Amino acid sequence: MKKLISHILIALTGMLAVSCNAWLDVTPENAIADDDLFSTGFGYRNALNGIYTNLASDELYGKQLSWGFLSAISQQYNQKAGTISPMYADASELIYNTVDTEPVVTAIWEKGYKVIANLNKLIENIRPTDISLFEYGEEEKNLIYAEALSLRAMMHFDLLRLFAPATATNPSGAYLPYRDKYEAAVVEKCTVTDFIEKVLKDLLEAEDILRKFDTEYHPEAMYASQMYEPTPEWNARYRFNSGSYIDDMGAFFWYRGIRFNYLALLGLKARVCIYAGPAYYKNAETAAKELYNTYYQQKRWIGFTEGENITCNLNSRYTKVSHDILFGLYKKQLATDYEQAVWGSSSSSSTTRLPLANIPSLFASDNTGVYTDYRLTYLIGTTNETQSKYYTLKYNPSVESVVEAMENPMIPVIRFSEICHILAEISSYNGKITEGINYLETVRKVRGAERTLSLTVSTREQLDAEILLDIRKEMIGEGGTFYTYKRMNLSTVPDSDEEGEINMTGSYVLPLPTSETTN
Repeated sequence: MKKLISHILIALTGMLAVSCNAWLDVTPENAIADDDLFSTGFGYRNALNGIYTNLASDELYGKQLSWGFLSAISQQYNQKAGTISPMYADASELIYNTVDTEPVVTAIWEKGYKVIANLNKLIENIRPTDISLFEYGEEEKNLIYAEALSLRAMMHFDLLRLFAPATATNPSGAYLPYRDKYEAAVVEKCTVTDFIEKVLKDLLEAEDILRKFDTEYHPEAMYASQMYEPTPEWNARYRFNSGSYIDDMGAFFWYRGIRFNYLALLGLKARVCIYAGPAYYKNAETAAKELYNTYYQQKRWIGFTEGENITCNLNSRYTKVSHDILFGLYKKQLATDYEQAVWGSSSSSSTTRLPLANIPSLFASDNTGVYTDYRLTYLIGTTNETQSKYYTLKYNPSVESVVEAMENPMIPVIRFSEICHILAEISSYNGKITEGINYLETVRKVRGAERTLSLTVSTREQLDAEILLDIRKEMIGEGGTFYTYKRMNLSTVPDSDEEGEINMTGSYVLPLPTSETTN
């Protein structure tokens, strides 16, 4: 934690000002100029907005923890193509200490803990602040506080999933500090179990606040509240593009889909608990079932992108199939950045720099060839190249106004499809094969998969294999595949060179930055 401590002292430098494009100049000294930032309720809003912007940076979810480094170590990019950069090539080989990969790993660690420092500063300042400072009083103060707690839990959890062993390996050591105070002191590292308990503690404190705000105080931004019969598509529009449809409390309280909301909290809770292992499965199931039963089946606040919005013309296509996203981050230049990464500076290039690996084998079924699946036919593009034929359309820049506004800048972080996978996996663990198939089919059918699982799946082993296959299809370009491999403690996975499998033993834990391990 040596170098990290010095970063903590200046972590607030660069918070957002009132305009999302302007930056507040905070004194980068040991004594942070709190009055500059936390003297008004609007200052707290800007501080939180700045944290969201940092989360969407290239070092974190804007690139490396989604379609960048994390997708490469998931073996998603074809090494044999000869077009991927040295960083992606080294990452695909699971070599984390080269001149190209080591800076990426270090930046993930440092940026992640800087975000946590910013959150701690906000949390410590807002706790004693009088509600009169906020335009909407107690509700606004509590909302900012709960979002900050939730984001602190999320960022810590992903650092744990990267830099500590999986719970499936029964680790006994202490690996990472859970920093819940804004201080420069060295913080003792936690065991994986204790760390997870701290994550859940933050989520528990935030849970009731977010539930009340999003379901009672201001549900208008969570679903198509102005429509007589809301649909999943319109509900998603309200969550991610609220300003086009409602005009009540102001923009800070709209766009709940790109802010940490109650549905996202339930999703993260389910994600944390299934990662924590069988002792936590009941908690994972409870959170996941609330999403499935209450908000998917009953209230229908969440749903899936309809086939007609996937099979249509590419310019109008929802290539992120975003209607089931519970939480995403906003990065204005995301589509442009991704296009540059894939095609380079030449707009006429026909060779992708991020070719996908193992696509035919991933979508093949029962040795009968490639079967119908929207995720293959409409969400993956092809070139005329031999080795670099496939690339994801997930980040394709749309020019259709509604899709452009909603999807182009959106980074998927938590999806409802993941919740269905969690429920399917827990059902399988409990020996409820038919129930597990039904949860998995919830995702597969809306993604256009035609094969009926009940005809070929009858055992836990078969169901678990199908769940993993579907996770791999669903998580292309989003980073979740690596976390799944690690959680399941798979010793080998399909190799990105498309020649068998790669040994993952010893590669699931990223090395700590040199600054944290040397004097």
